[in-house]
Amino acid sequence: MGRTSPGAPPSSLGAIRLSFRPPGSEPYQPPNPLAVWAFNRYFRSQLAKHFATTRLASVSDAARWDRAVPTLFVANHTSWWDGLLAFVVTRELGFRGHILMDAVSLERYAAFRSAGAVPVRRSSPRAAYDDLRAARRCLKAEVALWIFPQGARRPQTERPEHLGRGAAGLARGHDRPVRVCPVAFRYTYLGEQLPEAFAWLGQPRIVGPGEYGSRRALALVLEQDLLGALDTLDGLLRTESLGAFRTIVAGPLSINKRMDRVRHALGLLRGPFEARNG
Repeated sequence: MGRTSPGAPPSSLGAIRLSFRPPGSEPYQPPNPLAVWAFNRYFRSQLAKHFATTRLASVSDAARWDRAVPTLFVANHTSWWDGLLAFVVTRELGFRGHILMDAVSLERYAAFRSAGAVPVRRSSPRAAYDDLRAARRCLKAEVALWIFPQGARRPQTERPEHLGRGAAGLARGHDRPVRVCPVAFRYTYLGEQLPEAFAWLGQPRIVGPGEYGSRRALALVLEQDLLGALDTLDGLLRTESLGAFRTIVAGPLSINKRMDRVRHALGLLRGPFEARNG
């Protein structure tokens, strides 16, 4: 083979080697602040339009969490609304946020990238593994990453069991401890004209690098955490025990309550005005 002169361009193979980066080595890209502001306004307006209230509660005081510890939210996936609600909850908690989103859908709605959406390909286990490794760069201080380990939307009545191991891999494979918090979402009617949306943050756990022995072992633990959060939320909704929740987005009053408000203003009804039915 002939020798390449010092001024000759590198071979194509050399160029490929120089440009290749292993999954997860790409620099972290925070969400665009303008895009986050715009999507936050739009998502809140949609929640206000379609739900009587959107409510949030947490087992622990999220305001006291050590923000130097990256946070991984592990949520059930039953509705089109889950991504919007996850985005708004992230803003309510004061995090910069990222949400893992199916790569095919994200290609179709590429604007979500600017607001923090991160692609995960489901075309093969290897592609999904590489994308999850790349997503690990989002686990930084003051940042929260959302994952829906059911992999696809499932009926609300279906228990989230036999979950994927992506969340476990993200937490165990990180080079520093990660806070993993289960999140239960529910959408239900509780006496109002419109349904109500609920987010319940379960008890978080701190997972150190390589802890719990294997991805499989940790995945089983995180599955039980998520099931526990769902059971707690379902129990509160069955008895309509809403005292632990705070309203993060208020929707329109039911028709009868709007009529009552007018009657109160005209002095036709006595006593305080009650915004809720029941």
